[in-house]
Amino acid sequence: MNKILKIWLIAFAVLAAIVAGCKKSFLETTNPNQLTEEKFWKTEDDVKSAIASVYSPLRVPLSGYWGAFRGYQDINALGDDVLTIPGGEPATWQVASFINDEKNGDIQNVFQSLYRCIYRANLVIENAAKANLDLTLTKGYIAEAKFLRGLCFFMLASNFGDVPLKITVAQTSEDAFVASSPVGEVYQQAIRDFTESAIDLPVTRTGDDRGRVTKGAALAFLGKAYLYIRDYSTAEATLAQLLTAPYSYDLVSNFEDNFTDKNEFNTESVLEWVYGPYGSQYNPWGEEGGGAGMYNYRPQLTGSPASGGWFKYIPSDFLLKEFKKELRPAGSDTKFDKRMYATLMWKYSDFGETNVTWYDNKSFDDLWNAAATSIDRFESAYKNFPEGKFLNKKFTSAWRNAGGADNYWAATPSEANVEVMRFAEVLLLHAEAAAQNNHLNEALASVNRIRARAGLSLKTQGDLPDIMNEIRHQKLLEFYFEQNRWNDLKRWYPSAGELKTYMLSVIKQGAANIEEKHFVFPIPAAELQTNNKMTQHPLWK
Repeated sequence: MNKILKIWLIAFAVLAAIVAGCKKSFLETTNPNQLTEEKFWKTEDDVKSAIASVYSPLRVPLSGYWGAFRGYQDINALGDDVLTIPGGEPATWQVASFINDEKNGDIQNVFQSLYRCIYRANLVIENAAKANLDLTLTKGYIAEAKFLRGLCFFMLASNFGDVPLKITVAQTSEDAFVASSPVGEVYQQAIRDFTESAIDLPVTRTGDDRGRVTKGAALAFLGKAYLYIRDYSTAEATLAQLLTAPYSYDLVSNFEDNFTDKNEFNTESVLEWVYGPYGSQYNPWGEEGGGAGMYNYRPQLTGSPASGGWFKYIPSDFLLKEFKKELRPAGSDTKFDKRMYATLMWKYSDFGETNVTWYDNKSFDDLWNAAATSIDRFESAYKNFPEGKFLNKKFTSAWRNAGGADNYWAATPSEANVEVMRFAEVLLLHAEAAAQNNHLNEALASVNRIRARAGLSLKTQGDLPDIMNEIRHQKLLEFYFEQNRWNDLKRWYPSAGELKTYMLSVIKQGAANIEEKHFVFPIPAAELQTNNKMTQHPLWK
């Protein structure tokens, strides 16, 4: 790991400038919004400062769509692959069991953070040229802002549906209030932003600029957006570009490298949020306030109490069954899919393998028994564990093998970056689009790259009469707990009746509560009270 790290001094559109930590950072800045227009937007440092402020709402450790305490919990909790421990934060439990409403605080936090990013992106797009930089530099900064704005609109469209399209900086208080646009128009804006940004973004970043967006990230999310609107031909063609030169993406041989700090910015990384040892590790709640920790706090939410975690989730029996349904070929060095050993922890001897330990010699029984009080809060339907007892390993610090490593008060809190887009996702998005276009050879080639890395035998078309089933299966195993499952399920079960029937069949918590409105989050009540031009989503009225 590179130990010579710089400090990001991030500028904010609504908050005072703060010092925030970031590995391999790319700027040292001041706050453009605390300066007069005459003094700001004069130098490249000014523009860099503004660009840093655009990233900030997306990568703060606890809040927002990727924050450990908000989106990371809530979006994952919606899936069929995880069980949420009852008795935790009410806002998370409401989302997990489909009883949330427009007053849910987590949903409001995600919504606001995405629009905070959009506002700051608009500032850069409209003002970067005032610095009179080299034209190529100016275009690059504007492209970076457009990508981040497009990413926010994509997340808003896929999670909230109809939302306001704010693509200019409001000049008056009246301009700040915008009515919602139909979800199709929101997706189209995201597609425009991804398309335009791809023209001027670089193929790669090096040195301290690693972690900033690239042309590959723009094309990956552009292809994903086309897939979400079911334009499969354009999705396949867009994603196929990333499989050939000038792009050199590939799967890393060790799946777990994507979730530790051992091999960051690797060949599989298309976009990752950067974290590092800055600010106070004991102050993650300060967010964009001075001195707030910029560590990765996901282990705190995920780990067992025996490792200092708050233990919010366990894998569902459905996930375990899917992981165990196909064993590795005879003679392999492990019994199960190699990803399973990086994703989950269990007592190996229960399944005929040699036991291992974690967290400085803690056995699986130590980890499970420490969590027993929490596990006992489950309803009886979830206490039998017919597939065996398993705990989450992905997004914990179990790989570090240090006592108490999941606790942010520990000597070694996590500094691991968070992958936002991996090449593995590009491959399976491409496979899905190709399969929908009946390009089965192309789909199979992408699927087999995923299978090979997992230590599974390669397949032929004859082995897979319905390749979409295999794609769905591989997406489940590959992206467990990576905030993908819920949006996949909504695409594959496009009516409330289909989705509810499926979720009941896999004994998803709260499945009986599913209605059509749950395909989107409601517009937060606080936003409706502030913006009198916006109305609640029709499904939530």
